[in-house]
Amino acid sequence: MNYNTLVDQIIAYANRGGSIEFAASIPYFIEMGQQKIWKELNTTGFQKAVDGSFQANNATISKPADWQETISLSYGTTESLFTNNVILFPRSYEFCINYWPNADTATIDNPPLFYADKIQPNIKPYDRIYISPTPAQNNVYRLIYNGRPDLITEDNQTNILTDYYPDLLFYAAFLEALIYLKDDQRMPVYTKLYQESLTSANNLTKDRYIDRSVKRDIG
Repeated sequence: MNYNTLVDQIIAYANRGGSIEFAASIPYFIEMGQQKIWKELNTTGFQKAVDGSFQANNATISKPADWQETISLSYGTTESLFTNNVILFPRSYEFCINYWPNADTATIDNPPLFYADKIQPNIKPYDRIYISPTPAQNNVYRLIYNGRPDLITEDNQTNILTDYYPDLLFYAAFLEALIYLKDDQRMPVYTKLYQESLTSANNLTKDRYIDRSVKRDIG
């Protein structure tokens, strides 16, 4: 599947081949369908990693522009991520600031242990990650997160959804079209198809995570 074939499918299934107004709305249906999937699909295909360095005496780090959800945050020494690697524990922002109230104070004897989404007036929500206690050194860190893939458009014909989840993408986009058409008769059918496809995809990811945790005898 690509963007153009998805457009053709939506027109064919909606039986609105002669409607210019309907055709002009299809990019919106596809965009909204993708937004819905990103909120509900749990797949390792969305996972990304970015490396950086803590700034001594600075309790925050910036999130990538395509950040959607943090999976893990770990750090090593000032020279290597993999030396003395520490995985931080996720906590609420309130917990982090109560645990280490003075963010401007950092000591080597109190290394970072926790992280949270920083919530503060006049700062863009979810723009930064708060570290507690405040780093005292420029340790190398790695942030693993779920990121949003690029939208498919007429100029960007494919992405992970067209390549690996074409049925889910079609159902999500077509449901948006049915809402536009006020087609109450077909809505339950395609809602059920979407949910079944979503559950199947999420179960596949769940099985992969379980498989990683299984200990096997080597013989």
